[in-house]
Amino acid sequence: MDYDINENANYSKIFIDELKLSRLPVAVKFINDESEVPEGIEKIDESLRHCEMITKAAKGESFYSTAEEQRCAGGASAMGLIDLPPKIASGELYYNLGRFESIETAKSVLDNIYRKDERSFGIVYAPLEKANFAPDVVVVIANPKNGMRITQAIVYNSGEMFNAKFAGIQSLCADAVSGPYVSGKPNATLACSGSRAYAGIEDEEIAYGMHRDNIKPIIEAFANMK
Repeated sequence: MDYDINENANYSKIFIDELKLSRLPVAVKFINDESEVPEGIEKIDESLRHCEMITKAAKGESFYSTAEEQRCAGGASAMGLIDLPPKIASGELYYNLGRFESIETAKSVLDNIYRKDERSFGIVYAPLEKANFAPDVVVVIANPKNGMRITQAIVYNSGEMFNAKFAGIQSLCADAVSGPYVSGKPNATLACSGSRAYAGIEDEEIAYGMHRDNIKPIIEAFANMK
């Protein structure tokens, strides 16, 4: 589906007005080399977790990062910036954190989390309203009531049930970005301990990730739904 970048500011305004958002919708784009960095976007000058970068962009900042600036190996590997570390792949890390009954149950979940297998050079982050590029994914942080409204907009044209896939770990990376990117469908997540502890996701907040092909149908549904 063709995507008109000239609509980014309008799409952002509709999301904000329709959902009464307190954070700006965030445009996320994977890049294969430095030549693909959009004009005017500079590399972030600090090391942060991906979830922190999302909330930084949701406050109005635009930047890109490579693997070197990504502070969380779980997030970086879920999005194809680095190889999956053995201790994460085996389930050992999350088992040692007390998240699972056994290494085997941890590995079973890790095997089924969304992952972007193709390698990328970096990721561009920007508030959707300022993005001068076509996002691969748009992330919206909302409350459950507004999440209901997003879900209603998702099913308005599709006629399909909305099936969210998440496990309470790797939320704003695997769930909200890699999920929509690899599936082409929206996904929702209740966040994770990391995004709530480090990125400031509040108790009452959840997140939706939407592939760019989902955006126009959702915006049109907002206009037509009762």
